[in-house]
Amino acid sequence: MKNKDDFQVNAVLNIFRASNLLSRIGGKLTVKVGLTSVQQWILLGAISKQEGLSLKELREDTLVTKQNISSMVDRLRQAGYVTTYEDLSDRRITRVKLTEQGKLILEALKPLTNASNDRTFEVFEPEELVLFASLIERLVTHLSQQIDRPE
Repeated sequence: MKNKDDFQVNAVLNIFRASNLLSRIGGKLTVKVGLTSVQQWILLGAISKQEGLSLKELREDTLVTKQNISSMVDRLRQAGYVTTYEDLSDRRITRVKLTEQGKLILEALKPLTNASNDRTFEVFEPEELVLFASLIERLVTHLSQQIDRPE
């Protein structure tokens, strides 16, 4: 019989496996619309939810490190998907918003995403999916809080 440690190890390994598989699936979708990575898609999605996010807010929302967020946003800007501007009340803050081209990319991804998500989650009953989503969200919140805590 498995003990708690075995279940925890299996859970972590399966989360990593699922993440890798989802990344591969997402990579196939992003290539179809001209993005170069799943990370670009994640950033565009976060920016679309709140127009005018600061780089700090975007970093916190997507869990991208401070060192990487500027270069990732620069690549999106160079590709024409976002624009950046200084905050009017504090020039030290850089804000980012989608361009029309960025909005078009997300619109093109929407049907692909919906079809992929339908295939991905078809193994769950609707109630199971609600529970699964809430459990994953709780885990992500808990892990985010642990990152900043000393061991």
